Amino acid sequence: MDHVNRAGVIVSAAAGTLLLAGVLAGPDGERRTPCPGSLVPAYLYPDELLRLTERSPLPRMIVVNPANGAGPAADPDYRRAIGAVQARGVRVLGYVPTTWGARSLEAAVAESDRYRRWYGVDGIFADEAASGPRELPYYRTLSRQARAAGAGLVVLNPGAVPDPGYFDIADVIVTYEGSAGDYAPEAQPSWPERARTAHLVYGATREQALAALRPGAPAGFFYATSGGLPHPWGTVPDYLEAELAALGGCR
Repeated sequence: MDHVNRAGVIVSAAAGTLLLAGVLAGPDGERRTPCPGSLVPAYLYPDELLRLTERSPLPRMIVVNPANGAGPAADPDYRRAIGAVQARGVRVLGYVPTTWGARSLEAAVAESDRYRRWYGVDGIFADEAASGPRELPYYRTLSRQARAAGAGLVVLNPGAVPDPGYFDIADVIVTYEGSAGDYAPEAQPSWPERARTAHLVYGATREQALAALRPGAPAGFFYATSGGLPHPWGTVPDYLEAELAALGGCR
């Protein structure tokens, strides 16, 4: 899930999962049955992020991506926008590219730390994640060190169903990222824990996005956009409110 810059272990995973479960708790602390939510890669300028807070219902989680990562320096406009989004109860994740485990682990961990220090995000979104068992140690270390630095949530995006070991590392895993034309949720294997999977669909019409949510959401987290390649996640679809409402308003 590339992005043009704005100029043009089990215990750890369980802790984050409990944080997600807390979002599903009622005001009296009573646990409710988990319901699907939205995970929105919002690769937008700060003013566009602010406009997201004007929508109802709101996404449950968004991913911010100031400059194909945290960027070279803190941006006060992004800091204000992220704070405003969080004030509305939306959890914010920082985009961290990992190049399928080829990026320096030290660089990925350092970027995760910058997001926390500069923007106070709630967690990280590790993109270009590997899916095979060989890379598990890389992502286990990244997750552990990110949590030690304050990341409450770790989301991995291999864009496909990974080795089962990844579910011991992350709170949520994107098991589909691709076009609406190729989207076939019924073809996804049944073994992953559905509440902890996410599907990200681009190039979707309003009809396609809403049809994917009938008779119910195909994953624990879902997002469809009308945006297309090469940068679909810079487009907020004009049907977003209808999409979020079809998810049941669950945040």
